[in-house]
Amino acid sequence: MALDLNGQMNTAGQPRVKAEKFDQFMKERDVSGFHREEYDDQFRTVIYFSGLQAAGQQQFVQVLLNDSIYGMIKVLVGHKVVNDENREKVLEYVNQLNQRLEAFKYVVTPDGNLELDCSLVSNDERFDPELIIVMLLNVIQPHLESEVLRLPAVTGCPVGVNLEEEEKAAEDNPIHVVH
Repeated sequence: MALDLNGQMNTAGQPRVKAEKFDQFMKERDVSGFHREEYDDQFRTVIYFSGLQAAGQQQFVQVLLNDSIYGMIKVLVGHKVVNDENREKVLEYVNQLNQRLEAFKYVVTPDGNLELDCSLVSNDERFDPELIIVMLLNVIQPHLESEVLRLPAVTGCPVGVNLEEEEKAAEDNPIHVVH
């Protein structure tokens, strides 16, 4: 017996349940600072762009919600801070962090960015939009408050977002700080 997903993949016109729950939560709690963009990909992804401050540094935030059981909070901790000279040291440090962190993991992207990824697993019925704000403000931000101060010793350069370069990119893709 083969698994037939054809009938289940026709989701045109159906609500994006997780995104709608998050929108309603933000409206009820007067949460601002997120810019929403919808995508017509396979899972009908909605990305919320925002940012947060940690240790005096700006980090960009993306919250990805879609029709799969996965959601994701992605934080840009360092923009193009990993290079050939520091890659081995950064990867060793990030690996040590990842071994002791349970709620999220650090990732080095191919273009040298240092990101923090937090996976949120739930179906539409069990999705709790408050968890996104709790994770951002009560778990991720306090962690970054101390870690952002340690990372320059590992990378050999300041972490955070290169605001001048990112402001140019933000003209096409605005990102707003979470309040």
